Amino acid sequence: MNTFQNRQEMFRFFCDKITNPTLLEIGVFKGDFLNFIIENCKFNHIDAVDLFDGIGCSADVDGNSMIYCDLNENYLNLNKKYEYIENVKIHKFNSIDFLKNQFDNKYDIIYIDGDHSYEGVKNDLINSFHKIKNGGYIMGHDYETNTEKTKNIYDFGVKRAVDEFCIKYKQKILTKALDGCVSFCIKITK
Repeated sequence: MNTFQNRQEMFRFFCDKITNPTLLEIGVFKGDFLNFIIENCKFNHIDAVDLFDGIGCSADVDGNSMIYCDLNENYLNLNKKYEYIENVKIHKFNSIDFLKNQFDNKYDIIYIDGDHSYEGVKNDLINSFHKIKNGGYIMGHDYETNTEKTKNIYDFGVKRAVDEFCIKYKQKILTKALDGCVSFCIKITK
């Protein structure tokens, strides 16, 4: 399995394989990865969905440097920042309800980095499977840790949910991105 040094490199590589992809990011937080996508990837449309409610915390891409912020404020700031970009939409929703309201086979790439619990990731994967086009990519963050880049060990439900999803839906991980919190990429075959 070929690997990428980071999720930005991985995302851009697969985004470049598709002409005018339609993208979905689940779990936006402060919008750092969304901003990277907008500035570095060619796309037709991006939906970015998060609860945007209360005070939230997250570490950086390597699982270090915990950050706390007001998610309601992030929602307002992101909407203001991208209000003039017609093909970028910020959605204040939980991912389950958002995905249920999208038509099947809509997205070329879905990146999952929202609820890290086993049940949360399992639901995001199952619902994303119906919304992703055949040959599209489901990616996500926090699959496992890379101790060369992180000083923390996390035991999220991501790995278990992804591994079970791959077995149940006859998929496999195509590649990984070796940030401290490793990202995965599955090329979907239906």
